[in-house]
Amino acid sequence: MATLSDKKQFLGGQLFGSTYIPKGADLSGKTVVVTGANTGIGFECAKHLARLNVATLILGCRSLQKGNTAKNVITRNIDCKTTVIEVWELDLASYQSVLAFAERVRTTLPRLDAFIANAGVRLMQFTLAEGIETTITVNVISNMLLNLGVLPKLRETSAEHGIATTLTIVGSMMHIFGPPESIALPLDGKVIDTFDLLSDPATADMGPRYSLSKTLIHAVLSQLATVASRPGQHEQVIVNWVNPGWCASELDRHKTAPPLIQRLAFAVMGRTAEQGSHTLVHAVVAGKQTHGCYLSECRAKPESEFLRSEKGVEVRERLWQELMVRIKKISPETAGFIE
Repeated sequence: MATLSDKKQFLGGQLFGSTYIPKGADLSGKTVVVTGANTGIGFECAKHLARLNVATLILGCRSLQKGNTAKNVITRNIDCKTTVIEVWELDLASYQSVLAFAERVRTTLPRLDAFIANAGVRLMQFTLAEGIETTITVNVISNMLLNLGVLPKLRETSAEHGIATTLTIVGSMMHIFGPPESIALPLDGKVIDTFDLLSDPATADMGPRYSLSKTLIHAVLSQLATVASRPGQHEQVIVNWVNPGWCASELDRHKTAPPLIQRLAFAVMGRTAEQGSHTLVHAVVAGKQTHGCYLSECRAKPESEFLRSEKGVEVRERLWQELMVRIKKISPETAGFIE
């Protein structure tokens, strides 16, 4: 669980930290994809990107109808005549949908300057998607499957135009609350795949499941940053991951009404979705110094003490290996992008 140091960093950031979009940021001529773009921080991020004159903006949404509604709101309320906005269907609960979306990115977009992996779920009831508990499928496996799937286009754009491209993944300060015992190394020598273990309905604890999913994705992102750019290929893909903070969001739509003390705490230190979205835009334009970094309140910060511990490093390595084995079974082509 979260240490005192973890909690102090979280509370300090929420109470005294701020989020911002760098002055002078301009995305003219750029192509950016945002997933989960029809609501919450993804939608607010899309609006900011349009204000920054992005040339092509792709909204990845599970519902095309809701995505087109979001597009219409943006075009009606923001002066973005130079921005072409498209809505593409993406359901992270389906590997087929994820692979089709990534292939569409690779084969139809002339360039890809930034990809913002924002889509996710927070569920309180146990369900399966692709044979794995849905939160883990969406927030971890499909998330990484998609990130790897768009890497070739990010690399290609970087090499062809001599620029750095960016892959930004939305993490969360909630990763500090992911119970480490759920992903601890086995003591009896038995090797049990973490994703299968977390998908047993008899033992699954859905209370901290969202936090745990964020612990899992945080655990593998530093390795993703290491392999994103290939040596000697004139590629520079910046990989960073961000904490938008405790924001008002539709992620909580599946939860029951929070207790009074939680509502009071949010009133004191909570953020709007618009404030949280600043962190996503900042990550896209902040530059090379953010590569391999966890960004919170728009600056690099350490991840949880557990992930930085000796045991945490062992868990990171094991999770990366397990995830890559699983992705190779889902799509050998996608796994091959980093081999």
